[in-house]
Order: sequence, then structure tokens, then C-alpha cells
Amino acid sequence: MTVYNKLKITLRNSADPSVQKDLFFNIKDHAVAQKWAGYLHTDYLEKNANIDKKFMLHGWVYDPTDTTQRNLPLMVDEINFHIDAVNRYAKAHNIDHHIDMHFDVASTDQQKLNQIHHHFEVLIGQVWNRSPLYNQFDRIHKWSINNLNWLCHEMEGQLHGQRAYKSGSCSSSIVWCVEMKHIVRHDMIPEDYELFQMKDMEFGDIRMHYAQTGKTHREAYHDNDADINDTNITGYRYLSGEFGIHFGIANPKTNGQQWWDGYEQWLTEKGIDVTDKTLGLGWQIFAQLDRSNWGSKTDVQIGRELWECDDLLSTALLDQDNNTIAETVYNYTWRDEYYYKKQLIIDSQ
Repeated sequence: MTVYNKLKITLRNSADPSVQKDLFFNIKDHAVAQKWAGYLHTDYLEKNANIDKKFMLHGWVYDPTDTTQRNLPLMVDEINFHIDAVNRYAKAHNIDHHIDMHFDVASTDQQKLNQIHHHFEVLIGQVWNRSPLYNQFDRIHKWSINNLNWLCHEMEGQLHGQRAYKSGSCSSSIVWCVEMKHIVRHDMIPEDYELFQMKDMEFGDIRMHYAQTGKTHREAYHDNDADINDTNITGYRYLSGEFGIHFGIANPKTNGQQWWDGYEQWLTEKGIDVTDKTLGLGWQIFAQLDRSNWGSKTDVQIGRELWECDDLLSTALLDQDNNTIAETVYNYTWRDEYYYKKQLIIDSQ
């Protein structure tokens, strides 16, 4: 039986590929973490599945005047493009949905992001219950619908990252997802839920990915989301080889026992059984950052070093002797596929 000991990811600066950062993570030896690593190996790395780089680096603090980076001004422009694309297609094909929204940098806030996320939910439904609206769109405009979701969450991360930066902190993350055509989901079994905990993550933790649409209960509470339908607040249903890496530093407003107590009270008021483990109401951690090659650097110093890189180059799993079990190198950047698909929409108008 293969034992997965470490995950290694390499980040790079796409403008200067000589700038690279290796990150190692110690994979936990419990059954669910090993199962996750196995899915990462066999479903994705072994098959050289492409990762979705446009929806990956959250809370990275970029120069807002740099038009080559996924900063907030670029994301505002892109979400407006996709809103227009969806509206144009819906009008031309008599689809009963219109998004009456327009974004700008100054007015982009959590409430507005909740509203656009609600439009996405109405248009797509859930993985197990697709909206009848979704299949009325063609393939490239379905991609625009999904960009409403991806950009919404990325813009949320950018706002959190900027606020943390201004306060001398760090609120970043990596969302390691594969392109939609490569996604493999596995139904969770009762044993997979045993290690969810309603407690803060630590800097460098790797957490279970939410491999479905909608929001978790924790996300809905955190975002104060009054727009989302309760049917789109769902617990974890699937385990995949995808994952998220937390590079945040605890904020008393969104971390600590007082925050979790408020969350538990909110759940109780909504009639949700907080003892139901199959909802996955907190986090499940699969691995933790190996700090041995970071010396005495603080979390903030590590986080800001990572911002020097805007691209994920490779992913590898290592065994107990640090031999590579499986590795995939991704030589493309987020721009390559994104602008190709965007041009398809432009050409269709």
C-alpha cells in the first residue's frame, strides 16, 4: 500500500521564471488524508490533468496598476464581460434570466458579491440538481456562467487580502482545482466525516476542497449572505483530490472561539443539528506546512514571499524516503486558456 508522506508544490513568477518557491507539506497519516492523496495521485497527477490556474491564488496582493496580473481592476472588468455575455445570450435565446448588475472597483463589496453569487446559483443549480436554465446555454456561455462563481470567490479573496495587507497581516490561499472536464468526485462515506473540526486553521494547513456548487454553512455565515437560498447551503458531499491551502493569519473578527460560538448559535437558530457530522460544519485538515526550509521566517514574511510568484508550476507527491511517487508540471499560465475561451465568446456575438 502506498503511503503518501509529503506534498510538494512549486510556485513561479510568470514574468521571470527563474523566481521559484518550493513548498513542502507533511501529509497526515490518518485514513481520509491518505485517501485524498490517493485521489490526487490517481485521478489527477497520474493522468496529467490540467489545473485551473485562473481560479487559484486568492488574496495575493498585486500592484493594482499592473494590467498583467489578476488584481481587482482586472477581475472587475472580467466579471462585467461575463455578465454581459450571459445577458446577451439569454436575451437572444429567450432564456428567462437577466443580471441587472455592473461592477466597479470602488463599490465592490461582500454584499454585491453575494448578489452575483446568487445569480450563479439560480443559473446553475447544484451538482446533483442542475438548474433547467443551465442547459439552455451553449458550452462557451456555460463557461461564462461558471466565471461568475470563480471571479466572485476570487474577488472576495482579493478584498480579504488587501484588508489584511493594510493591517500588516496576511489572508491568502491557494485553491488547487482541476479544469471542469477533468473533475472526479467520490461520494463520502460516514468515516470520511469523523475529523471535521469547528476550530481555526493554522497558517499552511491543507484543507478538504468543497467539490460542489453553493456554499458551506461556514461560508454563508462568514459572508453574512442573505441572498443565498437555503437549498444552496449544503454540507460536504464529495471527496476529491483537489484541495485548498490556507495562508491566513487569525483575525479576531473571523477566528477564535467567540467566532465559532456565534457560528454555532447561527446554525442552531436555523434548525441545523450541530452534532450531525455528515454536514462537515468546520474544516478537515489533510496536511500541514513543513517549515524546515523557511528558517525563522514569520507567517507574514512567508506569505509575502509567496506573493512574488503568480503561477503554480508543479505538484508532486513524495513517499517516506522523499522519492517522487507522482508529479505533474504545468508549463502554461492562466492567460493561455482564459483568453482563448474569451475570444470564442467575442467571436460568437
